[in-house]
Amino acid sequence: MTIQQIVSPEKIETELLKIWEDLSKENTTRASLFNLIVFNRLSSRTDYIRNIVYKVAEKFPCRTLFISEESPVATAYLKTAISVLFSSDETNPIACDLIDIGVAGSDIEKVPSLLLPHLLTDLPIYLLWTEDPSPPHPLFAPLSALAHRIIFDSESADLLLNFATTLLKLQKKTKADIADLNWARIQGWKDLIDSVFNPIEKVSELGEIAGIRIVYNGRESEFFCHLKIQAMYLLAWLASRLEWTVKKANQNLQFSFGSQKGNIESSIVSEHWEKLGSGTVIGIEITTRNGNRVKAFRIRERYHYVKIETSSSDSCELPYEFLLGQTATGQSLVREICMKGTSSHYLEMLKTLLILDKDKLC
Repeated sequence: MTIQQIVSPEKIETELLKIWEDLSKENTTRASLFNLIVFNRLSSRTDYIRNIVYKVAEKFPCRTLFISEESPVATAYLKTAISVLFSSDETNPIACDLIDIGVAGSDIEKVPSLLLPHLLTDLPIYLLWTEDPSPPHPLFAPLSALAHRIIFDSESADLLLNFATTLLKLQKKTKADIADLNWARIQGWKDLIDSVFNPIEKVSELGEIAGIRIVYNGRESEFFCHLKIQAMYLLAWLASRLEWTVKKANQNLQFSFGSQKGNIESSIVSEHWEKLGSGTVIGIEITTRNGNRVKAFRIRERYHYVKIETSSSDSCELPYEFLLGQTATGQSLVREICMKGTSSHYLEMLKTLLILDKDKLC
């Protein structure tokens, strides 16, 4: 990354051009695959969000417009700065533009008109809205109107119930696709469950499920404090796909569902893993009415891998390992940028979550 240069808004493009004139002498290629607008309120999470964006730009060069709002403040301001982000491939020097916009107070109304001239035409526009979308914000409507895809992070939600309600309403009235970083973070577990029950002879076992226990990492950090969300998403996804009805949910995260075959008792519990991301799902245990069991838990020494153990009332299969995929910084954002459309599974999961979390457990 080049040194950030503070410039006046009207000089953004001319000053960027000067930077690129120097970089062209070093055979650095200017590239952009898409526009990425990021909105964030200045907080302890800001550096974390910046790091996510930088990691994405290293692999997928894009023109990034990073908006940071300071609130509350006594004096309104609008400041802009420019820099260049380089790809991680040193053998093929590629770089892209980063435009920083710092804003406070009434000057926030100037941001949409400031953005427009700096969006690269004929390229998709992704909006990463890192704050809770439930409370109204003067920038959300104009920025979302520009976006082809809006990416949220439910970690920012004060109440998960309000977050789910807001997104379901938004999906009905916006033309943009909707995505969620926490939904992307559980993709490996959805793939794992699909692989375990995918063989024809095991599909029927899904209808026989009698109990589920999901374990998540309860280690808090300055970036993550809503630690139950990924586990809740995984449980709500399973319930929605298998068409279970929610019968009971309590503050201890114990749940009862109903199905055609009978009741399903489920629970969400925490463990503390120091080297694993906060709130990350550690494992899941599924039991059936006919005595079968599937236990899939991360391996502490190699936590990207899961050890899967399956057994029945009269036999045990040999354990095997499943690669969940990397949990490196920025991977969830990369996935949601690469995806197209709004996941119907995600929307159905949110609908189930409205019932599952009606008492505001998360």
